[in-house]
Amino acid sequence: MELTPTLWRTCRVLAGPTRLELLRRIIESSEPCVSELTKAVRISETRASQELRRLQSRGLVQAAREGRWVRYRPAPDPKVPSAKPLLAAARASLARRSAMETIRVAKAFGHERRLKMVRLLQDGVRRGEELQFLAGLSRSALFRHLDVLKAGGVVRRSGNRWELAPNVHPLAKAVEALLKKA
Repeated sequence: MELTPTLWRTCRVLAGPTRLELLRRIIESSEPCVSELTKAVRISETRASQELRRLQSRGLVQAAREGRWVRYRPAPDPKVPSAKPLLAAARASLARRSAMETIRVAKAFGHERRLKMVRLLQDGVRRGEELQFLAGLSRSALFRHLDVLKAGGVVRRSGNRWELAPNVHPLAKAVEALLKKA
């Protein structure tokens, strides 16, 4: 099962502050409709609908029409294998952690090259040059991606060696577990 495109794209969706706040409201509310969400998050209905469609396309929420209203609920799409663990991780992180911390972690996993680097580091500590070669990146691209991973608490550096950092954030744990399965 190849889940990398779904995984990094879902993380990119979760890295959006507005989408993350909409997801928080959906998790905490009883099937809110678009107009309730727009008032709570203070955005237009058009923008809310776009952002909600992005969450729905990643399999994190389901929409149900109720008369003229569309209501949303947090429910993983069974056709998206990564949706269930990522929704559970998002739910846990939104309940106990700051949104900014969750955004940094989601952003860290929000690019296919960064997922490739994490997979490489799951095999053990790597020197920078080795990681650069195996990931097929220029030196500047390697360090740009490593900076984002480091900001998300995913990797750490010791001299010229890089390794996965012990990360207790629910989203980081879920993504790393999904990468091990793939």
